[in-house]
Amino acid sequence: MNFFKNIKIASLFLIIAITFIFNACAVEESIPVKADFSIKVVNDDYSVPVKVEITNKSTGAETYDWSFDGASVTSSTEKNPQPVTYASAGIYKIKLKASNKDGNVDEKIIEVKADAAMNVDFDWQMQGSDISPVTLHMIDKSLGATQYLWEFEGGNPTTSNAQNPDVVFTTPGDHIIKLTISNGLETYSTQKTINIKPAMTVDFNWTVDPIDNDYQAPVTLHLNNLSTNAFSYEWSIVGANPAVSSVTNPDITLPAAGTYTIVLKAINDKETKTLQKQVVVLPDANLLSFSDVKLGINSAGSTIGCFFSSELGTVVKQNEVNATNGSKIDFAFFGLNSSFIYNQFVSPDEVQNSGFLAIPNATHSKIINSQELVGIQLSSSGFDAVNSGDDFNSINIIETNAGKSPFSNSVVPRVTLFQTSDGRKGAVKIKEFVANGSSSYIIVDIKIQKQP
Repeated sequence: MNFFKNIKIASLFLIIAITFIFNACAVEESIPVKADFSIKVVNDDYSVPVKVEITNKSTGAETYDWSFDGASVTSSTEKNPQPVTYASAGIYKIKLKASNKDGNVDEKIIEVKADAAMNVDFDWQMQGSDISPVTLHMIDKSLGATQYLWEFEGGNPTTSNAQNPDVVFTTPGDHIIKLTISNGLETYSTQKTINIKPAMTVDFNWTVDPIDNDYQAPVTLHLNNLSTNAFSYEWSIVGANPAVSSVTNPDITLPAAGTYTIVLKAINDKETKTLQKQVVVLPDANLLSFSDVKLGINSAGSTIGCFFSSELGTVVKQNEVNATNGSKIDFAFFGLNSSFIYNQFVSPDEVQNSGFLAIPNATHSKIINSQELVGIQLSSSGFDAVNSGDDFNSINIIETNAGKSPFSNSVVPRVTLFQTSDGRKGAVKIKEFVANGSSSYIIVDIKIQKQP
């Protein structure tokens, strides 16, 4: 009996154990959820608009709840949502809530930084003119930058990290200004060129009319301003007329003998510079002197020239003669040909009798070509000794046919005499006869009174 009883008890326990094991195997295991994802900024462009691609890496999830703070699309339930775009600068959160039917939930958040849109540009404000030295205040017009690098070619300073620096250029010419901006992720550059004009210089010279070539008082100076990049001028010459002037190129008269100091002050918006020069005016000797003057033979009238004017201080060619300068011609030289066997000086109003065209408004000059035929009054050495117009006072120029007679090249040097229609006396010293075919000429020195 006991044996069978024990067998029944053991069988009952076996049935209970098998039932427990069966029930335990019938219960499903709970699956955990791990929310995970990664992002990629398209083209690594963090300047708005910023486009972000999302890759879901979650495990154990069946449903997905995305939220995109500040994006063009604010939410999604797709496993792999479409790229989202941020149009405004800022820091935004991308949040993923992943879950499954077992009720398991997990979350993950990634922050995205969208920078302001970047654009590089600049301008400058110039202090005064573009004449060296030039100071520029740079004006940054860029967008989205947090860092700046300025590069100034030839400037002081040569570089700067300030947003709106100042720079000074002193070297004239073109200078490149380059601006590089960055937001820590992206970098952009642009450059512009500025031209700097040279610093102001001050200089001058002067010319005088032929009548003042001897610098005998009074002398009129035509001041020639050679200064550069100046805005205004101040001339001062003590004793001159005028003594001061603001004209760029004034004419001044120095009335008496002496040493004059000419002072020119040049001014612009950057600086003032002063230069002075001296000119010596000699006592008035009432004499004009001209050396090594070329006078052509008849065939060289339009190339070398045959007419002379002491007032103009030059030889006048046939094709240059007009109604204005005709009255200023003192005499003409007529040379028949290159052999110089027939030569004579001719009064301006008689040139048409020697093969020249008539001179408009011509005046009459008395001429003595051959002093040896009427009595020599001024020899070659006497010509050299003439230092004053008064030295001509003792010479009596009487016009006669004999005195007007032509001469050859047999006597060198030869001195001829003349007297203009306004009474001024003068002399020509022929120093050389130069044979050069149709371009033959004589070389002469001329002295003539300024006033009768």
